[in-house]
Amino acid sequence: MKKNNLLLFASLGLLLASCGKSGPRKTPSGIEYTVAKEGKGDKLKVGDTILVYFASYLNDSLLMKSRDQSPNAIPMIVQKSTIKWDLMDGFAQLSEGDSAIFVLPIDSMPAEQRPPFAKPGDKMNVHFIVEGIYSSAKQTAKDEVAIKEYIDKNKLKTVKSPKGVYIAVTQEGTGEQPKNGDVVSVNYTGKLLDGTVFDSNTDSTIRPGMPLEPLTFPVGQGRVIPGWDDALAQLKKGSKATIVIPSALAYGLQGQGQTIKSNSVLVFNVELVDVKPAEAPAPAPAVEPAAAPKK
Repeated sequence: MKKNNLLLFASLGLLLASCGKSGPRKTPSGIEYTVAKEGKGDKLKVGDTILVYFASYLNDSLLMKSRDQSPNAIPMIVQKSTIKWDLMDGFAQLSEGDSAIFVLPIDSMPAEQRPPFAKPGDKMNVHFIVEGIYSSAKQTAKDEVAIKEYIDKNKLKTVKSPKGVYIAVTQEGTGEQPKNGDVVSVNYTGKLLDGTVFDSNTDSTIRPGMPLEPLTFPVGQGRVIPGWDDALAQLKKGSKATIVIPSALAYGLQGQGQTIKSNSVLVFNVELVDVKPAEAPAPAPAVEPAAAPKK
């Protein structure tokens, strides 16, 4: 986020503003806010990565809410405030699980950040829900527990890849293993741990009207999620496998679309259909040797 200023961010919106359970308070910079619901988690501090839902209102009229844009909570880093009407010093007053409403007088906002139909004396009400504080270590531990339960429940015999993907080969291929830059062709079906299928290039009901053909890309070049690059490099051409990918090697905090929520562990059934060597770089043009100096 640029400039550490949430006024622009707040214009994207969230839930319904409601009356607080406690009286109005003020942030160190003087922004009035009310905690509508108090959470039971740790107090937020500068440097924390938090997951929030939010909504903005002009007076009592809803402008926009984040859940309309995505079902996932939005990651945000709590930073030190740099200007008076920055809401960051407001976050530093909250705790994990809090629901809070900040009141920003329109007259205090920079002109370019005000809704075009706002009038002098209007107020922008911004409602934030702090869903949680993100910790990579805690999330990794949580993923590992969920992955173990999935592997045990489905009786998978897995090996762990160098970066942490769990791979269960169900049919061993006889071809070569792809090297960095090799072009692979893959059939796949992706699902969540609860079995919800979110994508497939082998099932026409998942992709109505789309051609059913292998996905082709150079492995190890960041064209796919990191867990795919890591896992496919462990398979031989012709192999079929189930790969279980921790959230950090999938879509992480951002999630993806309506189905893949923040910090989702993903499961893929894959078939490595083909492996083609990376194209050799074009040879450098020949350089004529310099003429020998005349004596």
